[in-house]
Amino acid sequence: MNNNLQKKRLAKLVGLALTTSLFSSIAAAEVSGEIGLTNDYRFRGVSQTAGDPAVQGGIDWSFESGFSVGAWASNVDFDEPGYNGPDIEYDFYVAYGGEINDNLSYDVTLNRYNYSGESDLGYFEVTAGVEFSGFRVAYWYTNDYGGSDLDYHYGKINYSYEFVENWSLDLHYGYNVGDALDDGEGFDSYSDYSVGVSTELMGFGLSLAWLGTDLSGDQKVSDGVFQNDDTVLARVSYAF
Repeated sequence: MNNNLQKKRLAKLVGLALTTSLFSSIAAAEVSGEIGLTNDYRFRGVSQTAGDPAVQGGIDWSFESGFSVGAWASNVDFDEPGYNGPDIEYDFYVAYGGEINDNLSYDVTLNRYNYSGESDLGYFEVTAGVEFSGFRVAYWYTNDYGGSDLDYHYGKINYSYEFVENWSLDLHYGYNVGDALDDGEGFDSYSDYSVGVSTELMGFGLSLAWLGTDLSGDQKVSDGVFQNDDTVLARVSYAF
C-alpha cells in the first residue's frame, strides 16, 4: 500500500473518531429548558417591551466537563416615532463553570445578543460570577453595547433565602456604568434593585417582585419605550 493511500485512510479514521467523539459528547449532554411569561421584560431596570408583557424561552446543553451552551429569546418593543424597531431578541451563550467546594462555585460566560432585522444592534458581552451561601456576585463587560462601540460595565449582587419550605426571599442590587450610558449631560451610571419572593407550584415557577432604579429627572421614564420607573414584576415559568 502506498504512503498516500495510507495517509488518506488515516485521515478518514481520525476524522471519523473525532466526529464520533463530538456526537457522543452532544448525546451525553444534559438538556434543559424553560418557557415563561412576564408582565414586563426589564433588563437592568429598563423595560425592553415598553411596559408590555413578554413571552420568553431558552434551552441549555450542559456537559460533564463544566461547559454549557444555550440560547434564549424574548419579544421586545423599541418602537419610537420614525423608528420601527426589532420585535425579537435572541441570544446565544457558551459558559464554563465548576465547584471549588460545597459552598462555592464559579462561572464564566460569553454572551451574544441579537435583534431581529437589526444586525447593527447585536453585541458580545462577557460575564464572570461566583456563588456562595445563597449569594451571587457577578460582573458583565462589553466594549460595544448595542453596537455603539462604547463600553458598558454591570455588577450585581443577589441573595436568596428560603424562609419557609419552597418559598424564597430574593434580593438584588445592580450597578450600571459606562460610556454607553452617557447622554452628554453627565449621566453615566445608575443603580437598579429589587425585592421579591419566588416558589414552585405543580412544576411551575412563580415569582413576584418590586423593582426600581435611582434614575431621576430627565432620565426617569414612566411610560412607553425604555420606561424605568418603579414597578411590580410577576412571572410564571415552566422548566423541562
